[in-house]
Amino acid sequence: MIGEALAVACADRAVLARLGGALGDGARRGQHELAAATSSERRTVRAKLVAAVRAPIPPGIRGVDPSWIEAGLAGLPERARRALAAGPRDPIDVWLVRRACAELPPLPALDARDAAPRELADAIRCRADVLARWLVELGADQLALAVRGAGPDATRQVAARLGADGARLLAAAVRIDRPPRAGALGPPRAAIARCRELPDRDPLARIGARALAPHVDAVAARQLVVRLPRPRGLAILGELVAHARTPLDHAPAWAALAAAW
Repeated sequence: MIGEALAVACADRAVLARLGGALGDGARRGQHELAAATSSERRTVRAKLVAAVRAPIPPGIRGVDPSWIEAGLAGLPERARRALAAGPRDPIDVWLVRRACAELPPLPALDARDAAPRELADAIRCRADVLARWLVELGADQLALAVRGAGPDATRQVAARLGADGARLLAAAVRIDRPPRAGALGPPRAAIARCRELPDRDPLARIGARALAPHVDAVAARQLVVRLPRPRGLAILGELVAHARTPLDHAPAWAALAAAW
């Protein structure tokens, strides 16, 4: 939706061509669709975007984990909760709802499938459980690549440290030598750097976020994390922000990120 809004607001192809990440892709896709649309269809798109911008409740809020909504409501009067549940009825309700939803981005509809996302737009639509599993599997691939040079004993030792996630690492150690992961997970040295400081909590998901970070812009990062419980989402967001400037040639290719688990 943000990409569509940019396409409506800016007709200059050269300007939109300078936008990077999913935001730029969405804007250019929106511009292409607008160019092919009839004048009536373009008016409909503009009306939809204006309505979405004016709406105090962000689109797709049903896909947000409730813990984010509770955090937004903290410190606000009970009226804010009622207005959010039933819809605001007056300007005061509108202000309260917008205050409660201030850190929530607009979201597309959820995708009910269990498959790994094929592109970033799919990831943003993932259910929380699918997104969490995807990040964990990405982290397992990176950790398997990082320790492979030290031999199978090292892999087994690290797997033992991971407890319940150890089986994921052992499975990853086998699959990283097969297409589409083989040769597409980034340089081993980059994987080692991502895994050098192994987090005590949620290590595989956080390593996965580090690997994903160069592919994700700031808007998409927040869209991803609000699907997850807020404490976990904030930890993942921290990794996405901290590693966003990693060169793309040091990160896994999308073919590897989108590989089935």
